[in-house]
Amino acid sequence: MTVKHYTIGMAGHIDHGKTTLTKALSGVDTDTLKEEKERKITIEPGFAPFPLTDEIHTSIVDVPGHEKFIRQMIAGVSGIDLVLLVIAADEGVMPQTREHFEILSYLGIKKGVIVVTKSNLIDDEMKLLVEEDIAELTKSTVFAAFPVHFVDSLSMSGIDSLKNEIGHLLKGTQSRSSHGPFRMPIDHIFTVKGQGTVVRGTVYEGEVSEGDELIIEPGNDKVKIRKLQVHKQDVRSAKAGQRAALNLSGGSKTDWKRGHVLLTPHVFSTTDTIDIVLATGNSWDGKIKQRAPVKFYTGTSEVMGKLVLFDRNELENNTEQIFCQVRLEQEIVTKRGDKYIIRRPSPEETIGGGEVIDPNGSIYKFGSNTVELLKSKHDGTPQERVLQSLEVEGSLTHKDLKKLTGFEDQTLNDAILQLMENHSLREIQGFYIATITLQRVQSVLINRLQAFHEDYPLRQGIPKAEVVQSLKGDLQQKVINGLIEQWVESSLISLTDQFVHLSDFKPEFPKKWSKRMTQVLTHLEELKLEPDDLLSLFKNQQLPEELYNDFKYYLIKTNKVVILFDEVCLTKSAFDSAVEQLRSKTNESFSVQEAKAALDTSRKYLIPILECMDALGYTKRDSNVRKWV
Repeated sequence: MTVKHYTIGMAGHIDHGKTTLTKALSGVDTDTLKEEKERKITIEPGFAPFPLTDEIHTSIVDVPGHEKFIRQMIAGVSGIDLVLLVIAADEGVMPQTREHFEILSYLGIKKGVIVVTKSNLIDDEMKLLVEEDIAELTKSTVFAAFPVHFVDSLSMSGIDSLKNEIGHLLKGTQSRSSHGPFRMPIDHIFTVKGQGTVVRGTVYEGEVSEGDELIIEPGNDKVKIRKLQVHKQDVRSAKAGQRAALNLSGGSKTDWKRGHVLLTPHVFSTTDTIDIVLATGNSWDGKIKQRAPVKFYTGTSEVMGKLVLFDRNELENNTEQIFCQVRLEQEIVTKRGDKYIIRRPSPEETIGGGEVIDPNGSIYKFGSNTVELLKSKHDGTPQERVLQSLEVEGSLTHKDLKKLTGFEDQTLNDAILQLMENHSLREIQGFYIATITLQRVQSVLINRLQAFHEDYPLRQGIPKAEVVQSLKGDLQQKVINGLIEQWVESSLISLTDQFVHLSDFKPEFPKKWSKRMTQVLTHLEELKLEPDDLLSLFKNQQLPEELYNDFKYYLIKTNKVVILFDEVCLTKSAFDSAVEQLRSKTNESFSVQEAKAALDTSRKYLIPILECMDALGYTKRDSNVRKWV
């Protein structure tokens, strides 16, 4: 069963019941700060787990409604998949309702529910007025198609119906991609005594696991994941769409703040010059002049910058799309397709928002040629659209690529050919896959094998089936098997008895315990044909008990010992010597008495040695004698 993860945003005017509604849906009070409790308003975004079904797990983000906390509101809703726009029945649409509504529109939110809270306070006539208010607000927008639910969070009236509506909407919603590189904008940093630094955020894309090495940008701070939690539950990994807390080791820590981003290394870059397409509303006053100071919000970042226009010298409030650029005072992390909001710093008001066209913009000349250039960048080349499809899906057949891109065969084939010629695309087992995805998957596997060999130096490697299963979230099994074959052929990895390991790795005693483990083996060799209990010898050397099974497996797989029964064993050299000695002193068949005379050992150990010879195919028992095979 595949579990899909989503984030639900709660937006609306202050004191319209967002936090109470969150508690009614999830059972969690998201106002946790002392100041929030005292003032009875939400200051920081709150997060609550809200598992709808076994297949659909969601988090609810309860964002502040007060105008002073718009930055926190933007940070909270920037990673959501579905919105609940909350309107109190007794007040209707209010100023922050309109501003939140505009921000959600600029962020490209396509799915949601309009929830009318405190519905027990109004009669049927007032209900009609509220519905008219909502219709006026959402007219000519995607929000006009959003279902409207009247609820009362205290009596729980309408809550079950709302839950069913949310489940229905999310069932047909594509979950965020865990195939590509990992990215998580940080919205909260704190220290846990005895554990160190913890960062929290919503995973935008990719997947992260314990032991992964990542970077924090800006700053290129290298960190390692010590521990993960999703909604206060310990987990081994976290995927796109989940709310995660990550305990980090390494890095400087001193400069980290909300707006920094936790990333897969060598994939994303920081930038301060960004090409954008901007849509503006009509709710703000006046005009914005060329290179006017603005606040730029994307993910959890808030950075001052200047708005650079290429086809006009001032910006008026309207709804047409404008191709322009923002030049920031500080570098941030963003990528093509990311949503953003622009606000005027004084007086503080939302100007508009839109989509990042190119995170690494250049300095362009003023004029129509630059606007046309940005338009063509916005539409994207066929090659870019192919790579974007693969970034979401991981790997695709030609048929699936054609369906997703909508290209005719010739256009698609030309794009694939160009991408393969410049080494941006590979074909594996009939599936196309972006080279950057291959590199990431390869890096994930190599890092995992290195960590495994360090943790378990006595084991041959990771079972192939386990490796395939761990990578199936990114790629089809057929592709993974094809990649493993290629990596084995190129000697990047090796496959021994269906165990995957690094090519230059050989199991050996861990350095810390090497001397004591060698003493166990030396003692066995000195005993020759007198077997001993391996576990007792292991414990006598005061070796960690959790290493015993690995130690035993290593001795067997490297042909250093032969287990006769239970934990009793001989060295392989002593066993082989016994076989040769017995073969030289007996005929084609022999009895137990003849074997005892030949080997001069007690019956207690003789019978297990003979039975082991039967099991290994040296001899075959026939009634009271054994025959050489």
